[in-house]
Amino acid sequence: MSQQRRHLTISQLVAFVVALLVVGLMVFIDGRDVKTTETASPVALEMPFVSAAAQSSSSWFCPGVPGNDGTISGTIAISNSSDADFIATITRLGNGVAPVYSTVGVPARSHVYENVRAGIESPYISVIVEIIGGVGSVEQMINHPAGNSVALCANEPATEWHFADGFTGADSLHNLVLTNPYSDSTVVDISFVTRDSTREPAHLQGFVIPPLSVVALNMAKEGARNEPVLAVSVRASAGKLVVGRSQHYLGDGRLGYTMALGSSGTSPEWWFADGENIEGANEQLVILNPSDEDVSLSVLFVVGDGSDAITQPASLTAPAGRVTLFDTGSYPGVPTGRYGMIVSTVDVPGEVSSGVVVEQVINRRIGNTVATSVVLGAPYGAASTIWSAPSGVSSGIGDALIVFNATPAESVVSVSQVGPAGSVALPGLESVVLSAGGLAVVAIPAGISEGEIIVQASSPVVVQRMLLRGHDLPGRSAVLAIPTLPSPVDES
Repeated sequence: MSQQRRHLTISQLVAFVVALLVVGLMVFIDGRDVKTTETASPVALEMPFVSAAAQSSSSWFCPGVPGNDGTISGTIAISNSSDADFIATITRLGNGVAPVYSTVGVPARSHVYENVRAGIESPYISVIVEIIGGVGSVEQMINHPAGNSVALCANEPATEWHFADGFTGADSLHNLVLTNPYSDSTVVDISFVTRDSTREPAHLQGFVIPPLSVVALNMAKEGARNEPVLAVSVRASAGKLVVGRSQHYLGDGRLGYTMALGSSGTSPEWWFADGENIEGANEQLVILNPSDEDVSLSVLFVVGDGSDAITQPASLTAPAGRVTLFDTGSYPGVPTGRYGMIVSTVDVPGEVSSGVVVEQVINRRIGNTVATSVVLGAPYGAASTIWSAPSGVSSGIGDALIVFNATPAESVVSVSQVGPAGSVALPGLESVVLSAGGLAVVAIPAGISEGEIIVQASSPVVVQRMLLRGHDLPGRSAVLAIPTLPSPVDES
């Protein structure tokens, strides 16, 4: 496995072009002619992550862990899949406390776990990991009585963050976790959208986040109590930051716990590997349009390359500054079982429409209880031939990984685990054939040891993990793996 790679968290938009792949898939699956010369190509935001080829270090900024409840614990997984040892420096930040610094060595072809709360007390604690002299990957894990949660970490702070989904129904707990990793204050404007209105509270405009600190905002106390719809946008007028969303669902159709990194921008496309039209599962797409123009959207359901595998796309309008809810189960053309979904903006010829932010919410009813999962889609350009999961996957379950082929060509997929011998394919998962535009639901054998999981494919795919929630709780939590992109060619 080459060390010359770079990682992209799902909150961030990548710049390498897959427009031709997307257009090819669209032509392949619906048989229509597409004249690319008449429509402008989508534009990705500037990439905010570090190039492994240009740097001898890489940084990871994790979204935060509750720190004032003894029943909740947080861990960061630092994985080294390379053939050389490296050192990681860890900075723990809190509210009103001095940063706590430590270092840890990570041997080649191994991983380490670090307690987020070690040596620091704060209502929320965020961690920065800087890898010196190597290339590694980092994830955050929370052990919560209402369900464990894995969250991706950003490679770089950003000036804006968005969350399409949010929920305070039945007095559910929704905390916005804002981390300023810099030695200067960050100033932000915070707005939120409910089912009935858009709000910009005066006290959240020009809101100051002190240097090297974490501030958590309880959204119910900020005027959004008992809201079934609660999208949030954070825009920095000075400095940059990292923003996470901590959600403890307590009723009104949702139960469980999730912690997630926000989206650091909008995108003209979002890919979802695990759509579900399964008994007991209620699926909803939550779409935030933070722009001042209405956006037309297409939702395409994809299950393979057969003529009967593609349904007519659903057409939606996302009004400016509002949240749009799309209950996929109410759409006549939704496939039965599992499927991939592509949500894309529909451009006026010669123009590029504003992007949106899309999250998928699934409430899985098991007996008399519910398990809620929320996933931010893979944005435009995030499809990759290599995906990694630093904290591993849940073994012994039949749907541990969902792999969505993002191209109109057959793909061959292998699933490996990093260990003392390097990256070794798991038995039976050396060559999984994936049809054009198809899905692979991958079972991971029971009893495998801990370690980073790497998914490699012969063409770009999107990979999502389905994780056990722990504590003998039914259902699944869900999170994307981390796409890995080749470093750019030096043009000098």
